[in-house]
Amino acid sequence: MSSSLAVVAVCLGTVTSSSHLASASTLSTDRARANQLLKQINRISAKVNFLGQKYDLAKIKLNRIADEITNTKADVKIIEKNVKKGDRQLRAEAVFAYVTNGAAASNNPLFSNSASKIGAVNVYNQLAQGNVAQTLSNLKNYKIELTQERSILAGEVGRAASLTRAAAASFHSANVYQSTLNQALSQVKGNIATFIAQAQAAASARATTAFNAQSLADGVTNPPPDSRANIAINAAMQYLGTPYVWGGASKSGVDCSGLIMLAYEAAGINFPHYSGAMYEDTMRVPLVDIEPGDLIFYGYDGDQHVAMYVGGGKMIEAEMTGTSVHIVPVRLGYGFFGLGRPRG
Repeated sequence: MSSSLAVVAVCLGTVTSSSHLASASTLSTDRARANQLLKQINRISAKVNFLGQKYDLAKIKLNRIADEITNTKADVKIIEKNVKKGDRQLRAEAVFAYVTNGAAASNNPLFSNSASKIGAVNVYNQLAQGNVAQTLSNLKNYKIELTQERSILAGEVGRAASLTRAAAASFHSANVYQSTLNQALSQVKGNIATFIAQAQAAASARATTAFNAQSLADGVTNPPPDSRANIAINAAMQYLGTPYVWGGASKSGVDCSGLIMLAYEAAGINFPHYSGAMYEDTMRVPLVDIEPGDLIFYGYDGDQHVAMYVGGGKMIEAEMTGTSVHIVPVRLGYGFFGLGRPRG
């Protein structure tokens, strides 16, 4: 009997031990998978954000070129009218010169029936002959200008076509990356989701510690209620929970630069829908002087991502596909590039 119990005990011990080992092995596998997925998600998100900003930049340039094309077409029409007018004037003056035989006979008193008309006829003929030379000169200049403007127009149309292709390529690439990102996000379930959340929380805690270590969050006074910075912060807060939408700039969805553009638009400051251009349009601020309302840029030349500092070591952002507008601790890693303070 005792030997049977011993066998059962050994068997149970083996099962229990195997169960613990299996459980530990599963958790270890899930944790490793979570770390791998998190790196993949961050990497793909950065690419999607960068492509999104490239697409926004292409749209800005396209709009600018469209305006240039409109202006150049207007210039071409004006010059074409001048050319037509010059052609008509030249024909009329050529006919006059032919009919009057160059006006030479009328200038000679010996061949004039009325000496009283000589002065007037002479002056008129001189003006008519002088106009032919002037008209030819003007017409030549107009035709040169027309050729130049048409060349400029062709160049602008070519640039617009090139930018359109670049925007389409960025859009296509971003869609491919977004599809990959969505597949990665679909795997974030169960233990993996828990481990990813823990990893993100730990990263945020490290960022907050680093931020506070430089005394950046201490002693920062909030901007006056009626200041543009405060108005922009309050406007950005209205988008909390709004889903991230690539290229979005409305209540139905925003991307990173779309959120900042709308927030500061409410404060009377107009930014282009592109983080790189926002960086160029703002004043440089050292990290130790950060204030609420300042913009935080990431990526080369600040062209990958932008967020807004709201005080207390935190920032508001539209981060990536699969997230909504949220407030998180300031990230000093992850490609941090610098600060920008809106002018005005």
